Amino acid sequence: MKNLTPLSLVVVLALVIMSSSCEKQASSEASTTEVVTEKTSTYSETKNAYFGDLHIHTSWSFDAFIYNVRTTPDDAYNYGKGLAIDHVSGKPIQLGRPLDFMAVTDHAEYMGVMMQMIDPDSRLATSEMAKRITSPERDTSRRAFGEIGFSISRNEPFPELLQKDIMKDVWQEIIDAADRHYEPGKFTTFAGYEWTSSPGVRTANPPFARNMHRNVIYRHTDRVSEIPFSSFDSQDPEDLWKWMDHERSKGIDLFAIPHNQNMSDGLMYDLKGMVSGKALDNTYATSRLRNEPIHEVSQIKGTSMTHPVLSPNDEFADFEIYPFTFVASGLPPASQPDGSYVRQALKRGLAMQDDLGANPFKFGFIGSSDGHNSAGPVEEDNYFGKLGNIDMLPEFRIAEENVVLNRVRMSAGGLAGVWANENTRDAIFDGLQNRETFATSGPRIQVRFFGGWGIDKDLLSAPDWLTKSYSQAVPMGTDMKPGKGAPSFIIWAVKDAESANLDRIQVIKLWKGADGKSQERVFDVTWSGDRQVQNGKLPSVGNTVDIASASYTNTIGSVELSTVWTDPTFDPSQDAAYYLRVLEIPTPRWSTHDAHTLDIAPPSDPPKIIQERAWSSPIWYNSK
Repeated sequence: MKNLTPLSLVVVLALVIMSSSCEKQASSEASTTEVVTEKTSTYSETKNAYFGDLHIHTSWSFDAFIYNVRTTPDDAYNYGKGLAIDHVSGKPIQLGRPLDFMAVTDHAEYMGVMMQMIDPDSRLATSEMAKRITSPERDTSRRAFGEIGFSISRNEPFPELLQKDIMKDVWQEIIDAADRHYEPGKFTTFAGYEWTSSPGVRTANPPFARNMHRNVIYRHTDRVSEIPFSSFDSQDPEDLWKWMDHERSKGIDLFAIPHNQNMSDGLMYDLKGMVSGKALDNTYATSRLRNEPIHEVSQIKGTSMTHPVLSPNDEFADFEIYPFTFVASGLPPASQPDGSYVRQALKRGLAMQDDLGANPFKFGFIGSSDGHNSAGPVEEDNYFGKLGNIDMLPEFRIAEENVVLNRVRMSAGGLAGVWANENTRDAIFDGLQNRETFATSGPRIQVRFFGGWGIDKDLLSAPDWLTKSYSQAVPMGTDMKPGKGAPSFIIWAVKDAESANLDRIQVIKLWKGADGKSQERVFDVTWSGDRQVQNGKLPSVGNTVDIASASYTNTIGSVELSTVWTDPTFDPSQDAAYYLRVLEIPTPRWSTHDAHTLDIAPPSDPPKIIQERAWSSPIWYNSK
């Protein structure tokens, strides 16, 4: 029996049902510490799990506006707090449970400009482009929208749409909206935006763009940039990092979060400069490490963890794969997997750290939604699309003949998880920057991961196991120094109280071999039920999904899983990285729920069921 738990099932169930997103841990130590004046009531020395979304677009993003979205940053924050807001379908939309933290990240390129052009009180309303955008002739308006989109990928902006005083005013409104909705201890908001670099390949047929996007998040709202650095300033991430370093020298604390690596066509984790094509060096490695501590790995346009081509021996590698690049119309060209996925990047970083003197690919994980409705639906059974009027109805979303962004292949995920002392800007920002983070595909699964030496195998039974874990080991997102023998890992996860039970927890180990090449291996370390490994493989947990009714039952799986695991393959001379993958039991995918709503058969592709999951940030072992 591998379902090891520090508390009885009955107690754990009670804790889970009573828990919120800042849920107390399943131990007597879980209660918050004594509240003092400078701390909120949520403060805990052993930290709480908080769930949020750092990737939301409103009508102030050009690509939300063109899909008829008219909601604002204030609407987005209200949605994050659990309130109902308007939707382009005419029906209100509402998140099942409030988030703990959030950032509106409208595109820096033409931020707020589209709404300005339809505002008769704005001087942009009299511009030639505004006249075309608002033209009653549909073809004229569509061509104008297309020109604006192409101007971003081609880095050829319309100067009349980039008036600095208007840009400053719009940016200030973004900041003010974050401040209006900040409730320390309850709901944390950050000023942020998206830097939208999409270098195009014009010689292809059809021409396509490769995703290099980053979200830029600020710690404070009283110390922010005058205006955002956009891809019109430069499409090269290295220039973004230089600008960020300069902002940091002025006392502005910020970091960038890459996303949709899967759509980069190999650029995101290339072994050369992403735009310059130059060989990587120490300056590149340290700059990237300093400016991009976390990467978004699961969202609307797929999951960027790994690909079956890159991990052929991983039975769970084929998860919510969105294998395309960006294209204006027609069928999107494929994005090459090589250089486009996180696990390979972690392996590459291990291989190059000795040569460069630093690891450019040492980062933690989060998820987010990338919703373009001022909202991010992350629940499979409460999915209303993320792209305005093109996916606002079930029949629009699951039509197999559609090619615009391949809507049926898009995901409901994901969410950002962070361990922090309390729900405040400083505490959440510190947790993100320190990489004590985890990603989920949507459910609020909580994950703990510590690594160290000489850890008692019965530690999880102790009432103060969390205090001991922080004192005897390092948490996810950090480095382990050499020790005696093989390292052990404290592994713990608890299910989302409103989602499916857990199937198993796996450790993904990556290491650099004696030949300098990096390798990977997946270990099943703890699981539900009384299954036994057979021929090196753990049998399936089973499947309770009823496709016709788009339902499942929690009659299999576990509420909580935990163990102390020691690496049986450890070689002290080999640098390594370890992270967790926590799997739920199978449940219906959003497209199956939509098919049930329409009383039709689900699409033949993608799969009708999904095993939602969470990923911890890595722990690195450095042999030197």
